[in-house]
Amino acid sequence: MVTMRRLGLALMGFLALGLSACGGGGGGGATTGPGGNSAFVIRNQSQLTICYVNISPSSDSNWGPDRLGPSEVISPGVERGWEFPAGSYDFQLLDCNRNALMRRQHVAFPPRDGLVLTFRRAE
Repeated sequence: MVTMRRLGLALMGFLALGLSACGGGGGGGATTGPGGNSAFVIRNQSQLTICYVNISPSSDSNWGPDRLGPSEVISPGVERGWEFPAGSYDFQLLDCNRNALMRRQHVAFPPRDGLVLTFRRAE
């Protein structure tokens, strides 16, 4: 059962990330809505350490707080997840010097299935 859920998360993540990769900057708009919670999982398959993860609703004008906290990192080969209300979000991954590794805007976090992001290299 857990394996099927992970497979579903992975498939939805690949689809959602592929569709959102073209969706650059742009203004706000409605972002979160009814429909339950969504999981957001980062799988670090790079050789880089992710030290900061900022996630905020797309309607927010800033990146939001660091979701890892003062002493947590996502090391190579590790995954980390959170739960959010389903909706549209912006996120950025930063290295320990606060250099951007990846930034995405207006990414759909679908209800129930969620989104799995496989990070392989800095952009």
